[in-house]
Amino acid sequence: MEIKASDTYRCELTGGLSFESIVSLMELYQPLISAQAAVVYMTLAAEASSLRTQQSHSRLFALCGIDPLTFDRAMAKLEEYMLVRIYRKESENRSNYIYILNPPMSARSFTNSAIFMNRYMNAMGSKQMETTLSKLSSDTLSTQGYQDITRTVVHTATRKEEEDLSYTKVKPRYRFSVDDTTINFDYEKFIASTSPLVYPVELRTTENLSLIGKLATVYGLSPDQMRILVSRCVSLSTMEFNADRLKILAARTEGEVTKAADIYSLSPVSFLQAKQNGAQVTPTDKKMIEHLAMDMHFSNEVINVMLEYILSVSSNRLNPKFVDMVAAEWARDGIETKEQALLEAKKQIRKTSSQKTNIRIDMPEYIRQQQEGNLPKSKKATEETLNAVRELQNKMKD
Repeated sequence: MEIKASDTYRCELTGGLSFESIVSLMELYQPLISAQAAVVYMTLAAEASSLRTQQSHSRLFALCGIDPLTFDRAMAKLEEYMLVRIYRKESENRSNYIYILNPPMSARSFTNSAIFMNRYMNAMGSKQMETTLSKLSSDTLSTQGYQDITRTVVHTATRKEEEDLSYTKVKPRYRFSVDDTTINFDYEKFIASTSPLVYPVELRTTENLSLIGKLATVYGLSPDQMRILVSRCVSLSTMEFNADRLKILAARTEGEVTKAADIYSLSPVSFLQAKQNGAQVTPTDKKMIEHLAMDMHFSNEVINVMLEYILSVSSNRLNPKFVDMVAAEWARDGIETKEQALLEAKKQIRKTSSQKTNIRIDMPEYIRQQQEGNLPKSKKATEETLNAVRELQNKMKD
């Protein structure tokens, strides 16, 4: 895979790793995958049990005591025996990897595989294979005739020890829905460039990370901009994160200018600004857009199509009540993609145009009669009126 020490990784263990799985890995898999591969697997499993923050492979090489080439060979063996799935994403100057670990097969499933057992016998020899099989198939040790002499120990924590146990209340998490299509944010770059001294690990909860990603998506903010804003919302003395302050700062920050082949993929604030010929989006409109993203859970593309539709049918005005009405209708109709939003907007515009066409406007009676010749044309009517006025003036003189 040509992994570099500067490349980053995250890992996840599916299904957990029981003691039986460890026995299967070390007793059955290890002779086939090599000791280095077993060490790499167990190290990744240990990493997966803690935080999901990105780390460089230099840490992994140091923990396992191996070089990149040995690591690559070990991963190839883990792939061969379906113990790991590898995902990669390229960024500007490095590759980002995600390792999904599969638990080893149970001893019974492994020994029922003729292919695996043939390989095991070739690697260990028939005698060692028989020894392994006898160990794995034996029942628990019998304690008949033995006396239990285990000493009973009662643990009582002193006051100081109780105070020192406060760390058990801290449960750092780094889980958020990476499949959330409403979020378009480079978490890898944000985490890699944000020091724990700026944004402590204890505050990187699911809720906080989701909020950071959504605000960045709505306002078109980069990971570097969000790192600065987040640092202003963290109190190291009280270990608290002010989410409301982050919303205010994000709304006040101008997003980075980006180019997009599809204008609907822009952040909603940038999209609305483009519709306004570059004029700044008002705070009221920003809060409305934030509501559509944060509370209604619409993606950027759907919000942008919605804004375009509303502007087209309401004389370029964004009336909050009308926006809420349209958003509620689209949410009930299950509008989740740009294509669905475009079809819905086109349908509504066509429906509105049809209603306008069917409206019959009655012509004023005097205009209708004039066109039919029953009333004099405007010029003739004016001349007759003037003549009548002159006759009246002459009679008054006489």
